[in-house]
Amino acid sequence: MNEALDRQKAALLDLIGPARTPPEWNALEEADWQAIAAMAQQHRLEPWLHHRLRTSGGDWLVRADLAGQWKEAYRTASFSALTAQAALVRLARAFSDVQVPMVALKGARLAFFDYPEAALRPMRDIDLLVAPQDLPRALEAMAQAGCDVPANRERAIAKALDGDKHLDPILLTDCQRYVELHHRIAEPGLPSIDTATILASAKVEHLAGTPIAFPGDVEMLGHQVLHAAYNHRFDCGPLALVDIAQLLARSPVDAVRFAAIAREGGWLAGARLVVALVDKVMGPTGLNIGQQNVPAEVLAEGERLLLQDFEQRAQVLLASQSARNGLFATLASRLKGGIKREHEEGFVRWLASRTVRSVRQGGNARARSEAASGAIVARWLEET
Repeated sequence: MNEALDRQKAALLDLIGPARTPPEWNALEEADWQAIAAMAQQHRLEPWLHHRLRTSGGDWLVRADLAGQWKEAYRTASFSALTAQAALVRLARAFSDVQVPMVALKGARLAFFDYPEAALRPMRDIDLLVAPQDLPRALEAMAQAGCDVPANRERAIAKALDGDKHLDPILLTDCQRYVELHHRIAEPGLPSIDTATILASAKVEHLAGTPIAFPGDVEMLGHQVLHAAYNHRFDCGPLALVDIAQLLARSPVDAVRFAAIAREGGWLAGARLVVALVDKVMGPTGLNIGQQNVPAEVLAEGERLLLQDFEQRAQVLLASQSARNGLFATLASRLKGGIKREHEEGFVRWLASRTVRSVRQGGNARARSEAASGAIVARWLEET
């Protein structure tokens, strides 16, 4: 890893996490501040950093222009949270009207119930989970709520059930919010938690007077772990660590039960790595599942993966998957998936652009370094 990039990543994690000491302000140069600003924006960390700066007691020597940028991002996120709330409430009511059991995943619960303020946890999409057999009625509920559902609903459902965890994003037009309708929480072939289990153990919170179901605490934490370690190989960024710290601060989880579920599902190693990272960056979680047994090298490589460049993350994911399944099997699987999809530009142009992009990513020093980190973590997860 490039020494300057390592320093910049470490400085940003120092700013994010209460368990870290502030960076050496005088050692940060113009290029460092630019890199920190870019990574913070890319990983949706600016509102949280504004919160951290505002509560630092004036001890942080953050540049005024950067502090202003974080404050503006927080302000924007505050308004954005209003549309997210409106969309979530409307969708929950629509699903209730047609009596389709549904839970809202990830950010929907975190932002409104686990963080001190919804603006501190920006949301991209609204993720909803239903049983596979309820997908047709779920689409009807979404249509009644004002979503721009696919014209050919049967085709959209068949596509999702044939190798994906959710339908293509669907726009709730007047809220300008995309909704991902899931029938499972992880990609096929990856560790997961059964959809029926999540629906059966759901807990209900009230938002704007509307009851909304969310995963139970153990399943919620499990989903966070699976999403970060297995589905995304940490390219979802350090916001995942903040998420888990906020979740556990509000809703302590039974460590014995959680570890048993993770062991049975084959993802205890990933859970230990994620919790170890949360402990290191955000402070002790109070959840002891054996995370002290994560090797120091794996923990260090996992930390490096937290601030990947989004433009290069496909290269990191490729290396991670290749470490688990083998390079040729991974490439064949990806090519097969690409062939099955429709491409607006035509298959030949898609294949050419995909090849050019892979070559360009492979020639990027940062991508190669982060891909190496991804491979180390993937091998450890597979072997443990």
